[in-house]
Amino acid sequence: MKGVATRERILTCAAEIILADGLVGLSLDKVRLRAEVSGSQLTHYFDGKQSLIRAVLDRQMNLVMSIHETPSLGNLETWEEWENWVEVNVRSLRRFGYCGRPTYHGLAGQLAKSDDSTRAAVARGYRRWVQFFEDRLSRMKAEGVLVSTADPSRLALVVVAAHQGGCLVSFTHRRAWPLASTLRFIVNYLRMFASDPTERAPGRFRQPWEPRGPRAARAHPAEPRLTRKGLATRGRIVEGAAELMFERGVRNTSLDDVRKSVGVSGSQLSHYFVDKRDLALQVIAVRSAGVQDCLSRVEFGALATMHDLRAWRDDCIGEARTVYLAGGCPYGSLAAELLDSDGALVDALVDGYDEWLQRLRDGLTSMVRRGELSAEANVRHLAVSLLTAHQGGATLSHAMGSVEPATVLLVAAVDYVTSFQKPAGAAVSAPAAE
Repeated sequence: MKGVATRERILTCAAEIILADGLVGLSLDKVRLRAEVSGSQLTHYFDGKQSLIRAVLDRQMNLVMSIHETPSLGNLETWEEWENWVEVNVRSLRRFGYCGRPTYHGLAGQLAKSDDSTRAAVARGYRRWVQFFEDRLSRMKAEGVLVSTADPSRLALVVVAAHQGGCLVSFTHRRAWPLASTLRFIVNYLRMFASDPTERAPGRFRQPWEPRGPRAARAHPAEPRLTRKGLATRGRIVEGAAELMFERGVRNTSLDDVRKSVGVSGSQLSHYFVDKRDLALQVIAVRSAGVQDCLSRVEFGALATMHDLRAWRDDCIGEARTVYLAGGCPYGSLAAELLDSDGALVDALVDGYDEWLQRLRDGLTSMVRRGELSAEANVRHLAVSLLTAHQGGATLSHAMGSVEPATVLLVAAVDYVTSFQKPAGAAVSAPAAE
């Protein structure tokens, strides 16, 4: 019993270090000191750093599984059990809190951009999670709860990837509504495959928006007045830092790495940026602007028709092959690494997500007003579903080394929006109250 407690303490301390400092900050000596164990005790349980990382991920996935195996959920083979699953997940999120506690998506965010062995360990946990849901959905299909054309493996990918996207946006906002809305999307999407037509009606999303409270005013250093050449140099540094952080991760990128990559001196770097945090804020701004530029592309219209939305979906699936496999979503991977950062960084990430959501909401609202979507469509809920589908799909595609999660989830999210299309000839109405 004492040995079990010691091993658990070591794993808890290692997970906390990874969450706070990333893989670059994890050392066996740091874990030993934090867990208050001897070197011989540490090596008794773990024969090296990789062994420790695998054990940390396995432990975290065991905790994840314990939530989904809550007795009140039964075997997740009935619609009532799936509705309970939504409530159990939201309650668990509120009970555990949004920061300072290791989560699987938080650990994945810190570890997925490291070496191949570590990324493979992250992927193994996700495959275990997907298999868990595939087994249950397969039984639902075998028992006739799902239609014969339902694909349990694809549906299981939707469940896990969307869940992770919802967690990412919830933990960034430090509010429950993104995950709650995503869970409603998941269950409503599964219901689209119900063999009983009366079970296909989507459940309503009733979770309040929970806006963030007023932000404390922060003093910002005065921006230096820059010449055109200075602005160009500063922009080049930010772009170079953004590329390095996407490739290596934020914590694996030092100011010296940026200086060498961009080809500037240390004095130039310190002239434009107070510290790495200041540079990271500028990288967030650049990545957020990149999202807005993408959403503004002519071929996507204003995302105001289903044709526009499908064009955006197809473009994102193309990005999965060229970008997400390499490092996930350029914006979402920043959020995943900086979840436990200070208020200014988190506020900047929230602002970026809120702008993204607003663009999606505006497009969906136009569809309702033009009669392409039913007035019953909750555009806020649908916007969150699209955003978290994008983020979750990109996250799992990178971690698992496959475009399938992003492809399957983006198709599912747009199909879900399509399910709210207004029947031909129906009268045009105002959007549903949110």
